[in-house]
Amino acid sequence: MTRRILAACVLWSVTIAACGSPSGPGPVTPPPPPPPANALPIIESIKVTGRRARQPANFADLSETVDVVAAVHDDETPLTDLEFQWTASVGRFEGSGASVAWIAPSSAPAPVEVALTLKLVEKYGQPGGPKIYQHDVSSSANVSLHDSAKEVGDMAKQFLLDFSDSRITNISEIMRNFQPGCYGTQDETDQVTENRRRFVILDSRVNEPVTTIAFGGTCPYQRRPGDACSGVSVFWKSMDLVVNATREDAGTDWLAAFYYPDQHRWRLCDSSFEGQRVGVGRPFMR
Repeated sequence: MTRRILAACVLWSVTIAACGSPSGPGPVTPPPPPPPANALPIIESIKVTGRRARQPANFADLSETVDVVAAVHDDETPLTDLEFQWTASVGRFEGSGASVAWIAPSSAPAPVEVALTLKLVEKYGQPGGPKIYQHDVSSSANVSLHDSAKEVGDMAKQFLLDFSDSRITNISEIMRNFQPGCYGTQDETDQVTENRRRFVILDSRVNEPVTTIAFGGTCPYQRRPGDACSGVSVFWKSMDLVVNATREDAGTDWLAAFYYPDQHRWRLCDSSFEGQRVGVGRPFMR
């Protein structure tokens, strides 16, 4: 019996040695340290500046290149280590970093507001370790995108078409694209009112406008100030109700316009007729 017990003990010892002794749970990996304290980067401003003289801020015409500059700062990361990601729904960017250029598209349903968006990315980590954490902040600047020559020219031509139709007697409708309070608006309103009182326009031609954009410029005729000027070749045949006679007048109507940033639109300001009588009657003064 003693020998059997001893043999069993020896067999048990061999088995334990071969299979390994029982053990508890393995070592636990400690959790990673929390991210270091790191303040968010800050986008203080985004400025959009055109390259034409006296051009309003945050304004662009189709196909125009404007300069876009972001003022940013970060308490921990040098600005050269931040990622600047510029995006817009239309157009494209050239350059990198805080100062880039935005090139407006050649065609768009102008006028339209376009958001130029900067996403600023900061990557950071424990001192001396890999940068495994990330902050990002975004901000946008709106650009008012225009096809200025077309917009001003369309308003100029529409005004002259309305004026040439004596059936339109609503003066406010005829003057709807003029800016109230601009230097020539009231005088033109008075002239249109007088025309409706005295004349009936029997025939007319209003040709396509030729429009130039020059912020703070003037029209060629009478040096009328404006940010844009449209010259439109016109002809009128009218019945003068006072003298009961017809008259014909031909020449160029010059229309001055200004851009109003608070309205994000162009508006007419003045209309001056440079022409002469080509038919019977007294000169048609406008």
